[in-house]
Amino acid sequence: MFIRALFSYLVPRPEIKWVGSCIFVVSIVYTFLISRLTVTPTPIDIIPTPDIKRAKRLRRIHQEFEARQRRIRKGPFPIAELPPELTLQILGHCAESQSTVANLVLVSRRVQALTYEACLPGMAIRLVGEQQVESFDRFLLSKSHLLPYIHNLWVTPLQEKYYPAAIRILKKCTNVRSLAVNGRLLKESVTSPYIGYRIQHTHCRSLALLHTSSEGWASLFAPSAHQFLEQITHLRIVGDRIPVEFNFPLPNLRSFSYVLNRNVPNLAYGERILKDKDGFPNLHTVVLTGERRGKGRGARITKLKETKLFVFEVPAERTDMLMWCDNTHGKGFWQLCAK
Repeated sequence: MFIRALFSYLVPRPEIKWVGSCIFVVSIVYTFLISRLTVTPTPIDIIPTPDIKRAKRLRRIHQEFEARQRRIRKGPFPIAELPPELTLQILGHCAESQSTVANLVLVSRRVQALTYEACLPGMAIRLVGEQQVESFDRFLLSKSHLLPYIHNLWVTPLQEKYYPAAIRILKKCTNVRSLAVNGRLLKESVTSPYIGYRIQHTHCRSLALLHTSSEGWASLFAPSAHQFLEQITHLRIVGDRIPVEFNFPLPNLRSFSYVLNRNVPNLAYGERILKDKDGFPNLHTVVLTGERRGKGRGARITKLKETKLFVFEVPAERTDMLMWCDNTHGKGFWQLCAK
């Protein structure tokens, strides 16, 4: 009896057997459903915390850059901070405007020194009235180190009392390249009647003789005057006449100019010197200047025949002084008629 009872306990009944199977199947289905319904979470990238000191330094640099940009937009161009070579190139473009140069020299001592060095060689300096002649004379007395930078001078004092100052200026400016004076000033400041005198203005290549009297013309035949004229490559005569005596050889002359006389046609003089290869072996261009008539406000250039003889006509307001300035700046009849 005991043995039968024990055997019945150890051998599972059919009901218990099916319960175990159901539990197994349910667990499999549950696992399958869970795997289908759930999504694997995407790993989150953890951004490392930036270096606090480096971030502060970068922010400070950016703020300083923005502050500097604001100063540049509001304030003047920091030309004094540029290298001297670049500054000289920039300032050199201001040489044609004397008012701009006058403002630049007031900025600072450094900008003033750079402005003089960059602009004076290209400036067309005109000394006519009392204030111009005497103030420039005082300027050279106080700043004699700037004498080598004076390259272009137009000197025509309106009154006799200003001649001594004008002569002092011309004697000092021995590095001049382009000169516009009358015969008297040329005689008393550049050349000399004394035998054996050696000229000092050895760099001058362009000369404009302004309304020279008969006495002034006579002074051009001195040995020192001839020595000076031999080095001239561009000669312009401003006045109502050209003396017959002006026929001495000028071996280096390339361009010659004088005033057109409509009442007494003087084209023949230009034609004659163009043909004179002994006295003017290098002469290439002759330009006659006159007032433009008829319509039109600009310059009119007429080439005569097959020669290098030109008539350059401009409005009445384009004076000889303004034409000289244009030639000095490289945009006058010397350049236009040489093309």
